[in-house]
Amino acid sequence: MPILTNTAEQSDQPRRGAVWSIAESERELDSNLIRLPAGDSIAAHVGAEVDTLIHVVRGDGILLTEAGEEPLRTGDVALLPRRTLRGFQAGEDGLEYLTVHRRRQSLRIQSGPSGA
Repeated sequence: MPILTNTAEQSDQPRRGAVWSIAESERELDSNLIRLPAGDSIAAHVGAEVDTLIHVVRGDGILLTEAGEEPLRTGDVALLPRRTLRGFQAGEDGLEYLTVHRRRQSLRIQSGPSGA
C-alpha cells in the first residue's frame, strides 16, 4: 500500500481549509486533512449523503452535533452519519482532522436507450 501523505509533515499553508486530499482518480474513498486556526470554526450544517469518519490529528476543539457539543482532542475518532448535523470549533491550539468517506459520485448526464 503506498503511503499517501504524512499528517505530521504538512506545510503551514494553507492556514485554513483542506491541507491535503487524495489525488488519485481511480478510488472508492475520499479523504481530506482539514485545518482550522485557533478559534476558527465551520458552522453547523447537515452533512452529505455519505457517512464520514474523522480522526483528530492535531489540536483540540468542539464537535457540534444534534445531541450538543462534544469535546475533541488529538487522537479522537468520531463517526458522523450521513445527513446529520455537524460543525467544528477550533480550540486555543487550532484543530486539524482527517476525514474519510465513500467517494461521492458527481452528477453525470447519461443518454437514454436508443430510440428514446
